[in-house]
Formats: sequence, C-alpha cells, structure tokens
Amino acid sequence: MAYKIVIKEEARLDTEEAYNYYENEKANLGEEFLEELTRIYNRIAKHPDYYGFIDDQRILRDLKVERFPFTVVFEITDSSVIVYAVHNTYRHPKRKLRR
Repeated sequence: MAYKIVIKEEARLDTEEAYNYYENEKANLGEEFLEELTRIYNRIAKHPDYYGFIDDQRILRDLKVERFPFTVVFEITDSSVIVYAVHNTYRHPKRKLRR
C-alpha cells in the first residue's frame, strides 16, 4: 500500500526557498532539485518504515536527498506520511525542525 504524502506549509516553504536558490545558481538546477525531491517522496510513500527515527520518542524519521544537502523529515500516520521539513543540512546541520 502506498501512503498519501501530506506536505506541511513549513516543508513547502523550505522547498520553495531551495528551488529559488538553485535556480539563481544555475538554470534548471532548481528543477533538478524538485525532480530529486519527487523521487524521495515516491520512495517514502512506498516504504516509509524503512527509514530510521531521529527523535527519542520514535516518531520522526528522515531521508537524505541525493545530490543536494537536504533531508526530508517526516512522520508516519495510519494512511499518510506527513512531511514536516525539507531540511538544509548545510545551513542548519543540527536543527531539523523550526522551533
């Protein structure tokens, strides 16, 4: 069963910021970032429980985005995967969620 991906507003803003940055750096690089992110979302939707926990409560998980210094931070619910952040590991190596 594939899970439904629910992207929270914070994650959408993270994605938009990254896209704009990469498009300003090089034409179509932002598009490549979005393509990679889509692949990550598809992997998470198929097997979200494959990925390890990042918190002591064993709720949040993450998956690294290939080619780019980002991780996707998410939680599994009954039939959905909630994406809380598309975390820039270069800019904020330790802080995965906004406080």
